[in-house]
Amino acid sequence: MKFRVAVASTDGLVINQHFGHAEKFHIAELDTDTSSYEYLESRTVQRVCQGHEHHTKSFDAVLQTLSDIQAILVAKIGQGASDYLESHGMLVYEAPFLINPVLDKILNDRLWEVDAWQSHTKN
Repeated sequence: MKFRVAVASTDGLVINQHFGHAEKFHIAELDTDTSSYEYLESRTVQRVCQGHEHHTKSFDAVLQTLSDIQAILVAKIGQGASDYLESHGMLVYEAPFLINPVLDKILNDRLWEVDAWQSHTKN
């Protein structure tokens, strides 16, 4: 199975962007059958957070740009934004670490599966 992840990063190495401040997402495609991944591209978005204000239109614009994405990796995200993304079917991983080890963990712990993700976040 192919599983696409958007990574909020300024340098493509570290997950170092708050969701609301991210202007670029690096897209990785994970292959759950081979436990491998590859980087596909980077996509530019308009920041969701504009002077501490958020608008549904801003969230919708990011969702449209990431419409083929199943999960998002961010350094930090507010509860409202996280709830909004999850209500639109996206898994949200708050993980301010190096990107590659986080992608490895998602694959190794099968975190793309909803049951695995829910039990992992409760630990």
